[in-house]
Amino acid sequence: MKFLKLAGLVALLLAVCACGAYLGRHEFTRMNEELPSFTAAAGETQEERIAMQDGVKLFATVMLPKGEGPFPAVLVRNPYARFSTVMRDTLCGRFVRYGYACVLQDVRGQGESEGEWSPMVNEVRDGRDTINWLVGQTFQDGNIAMVGPSYLASVQYAVAASGLPKEVKTLVPAVYTTDLSDVLYSNGMFRHETFTAWASMMRGTNSDVDDAGGDYQKAIRYLPHNKVDTEVFGLPMPWYQDMIDIERAQKSFFNNPDSLLIAEVPERIEVPILMVSGWYDVFFGGQMADWKKLATRSNSRFVLGPWTHSGGSGEAFEIENAEGGLFQWKEMLPWLEHHLKGKPLENPAGLYAFTMGENDWHYYEEWPGPVAKQTFSLNKLFDSSGCDGGELALEQVLSEPVSYQYDPLDPVPTKGGAGMLAFILPGFEGASPANVLQDGLCVRQDVLTFVTSPFESSMLIAGQISVNLEISSSAPDTAFTAKLIEVFPDGSAVNIRDNITSLAYRDGGFNLREYKPGESITLKIDMWPIEWRVSEGSRVRLDISSSDFPKFHAHRNRAGPWAEQDGVDVATQTLFGGTLELPVSTR
Repeated sequence: MKFLKLAGLVALLLAVCACGAYLGRHEFTRMNEELPSFTAAAGETQEERIAMQDGVKLFATVMLPKGEGPFPAVLVRNPYARFSTVMRDTLCGRFVRYGYACVLQDVRGQGESEGEWSPMVNEVRDGRDTINWLVGQTFQDGNIAMVGPSYLASVQYAVAASGLPKEVKTLVPAVYTTDLSDVLYSNGMFRHETFTAWASMMRGTNSDVDDAGGDYQKAIRYLPHNKVDTEVFGLPMPWYQDMIDIERAQKSFFNNPDSLLIAEVPERIEVPILMVSGWYDVFFGGQMADWKKLATRSNSRFVLGPWTHSGGSGEAFEIENAEGGLFQWKEMLPWLEHHLKGKPLENPAGLYAFTMGENDWHYYEEWPGPVAKQTFSLNKLFDSSGCDGGELALEQVLSEPVSYQYDPLDPVPTKGGAGMLAFILPGFEGASPANVLQDGLCVRQDVLTFVTSPFESSMLIAGQISVNLEISSSAPDTAFTAKLIEVFPDGSAVNIRDNITSLAYRDGGFNLREYKPGESITLKIDMWPIEWRVSEGSRVRLDISSSDFPKFHAHRNRAGPWAEQDGVDVATQTLFGGTLELPVSTR
């Protein structure tokens, strides 16, 4: 009997401890992240079913601080049903403890919301209806913000596309852009590591597939690719079919009325925003363009870290001062306190960027500031098929052209860079993103390598890097890649920036151009901007090839829509010369 009483007492103590730990988890994580003390306790939680104009009802959880309202409010619209509980407990759970009402809504066709799921099809109308509902609620005090990364940022811009009511004082969009035209494709090359991976995860309403990662690996290799929705994912996916057909993508994702309205938001927005991005995010290129044309840039702030889409950094460097992830609570809390509660603003407007190589933060009113273009010529072409064989030099030296064979069934594997997502998804076995050691690539016969002499002093690259190549191919259409790398004095090599282009869309955008096999043409490959300090004693290396898989689809060396092709050809690629243009900062 005594044993049973003792066991019962122990069980009770354990239950009390577990309950205390659960209730104290917010305080523990707050202290761990060195955030300000909480100002409120959690209060009432409500569930709402908000009717849209077409009668469809969207589910929302409303969490309020304890005490007498009304309160400033934060709206989060979420497409990821599997993360709803986490967002409710951790995201809204933290907001209410800082004195904000938090509304977490499932978007149409996801979670407990009614309707059919289709990415970005209904978000402008549903966002407008939702924000109008929120404005009419008595628990909010007329000061509203929207926050969130990725798709949770896209729906912020969708709300702003219809014009924001006066109650919305600010947005906090992270890792997303209003213009997907440079994101879904890069010069005609589709981004598997982001959008095929996302499709595998989001293939239907509340999809929870046991082997989505295995399906993804099958999908990126399946020919023809336009059959993967039914043959691999197991159901028709019209929106993914739109993605993988570049002409349909134009109509569905770039040129439809809602997309055009959203693309105009940066130039038309009337409230300041706190923008968060990472050098290695898939949406970074477009997000930087959004920042440059932002109407409220003079009183907005852009935090740009060394992050991927998940808020992590690459494996090649140990970076200790880039904490905070995509929500950036240390930035977001004072920002919301200023715009929703009227407190003085702690952090100035402008761009706050992490300099790679220095591993430090710098503030800019205008980025990148003064730069000078430095041009290197690709010399010793014939020697470039071996590691360190080709030369990057300020003076051009004429040399014989060099050729290599590109086989789509043996593509150059992706090692790092921007524009990737599969690595964060459980079981997807995606390629490592961001900064990755470049071992083993330059020994391939289909990679041409050009290297500078060691730099006598450090050099700060700040802005857009460009590569110009004079090439020919035996194929009617194919691809060429360029990757810039720093080779450190100890011989380790780490990627800086890269990009790819097809011949069919070699001018960027969606203007289809013909190519006659064997014709010599000039290609320009622009890379997304970067701020990177090349160390004293290091060399800069440029790798030229024709594939970067699975970040981009492996070009089949055939003309026409890539996803319809059910076979591949081997192409002979020839390089006649070229230049590398670096924007060198005077800072």
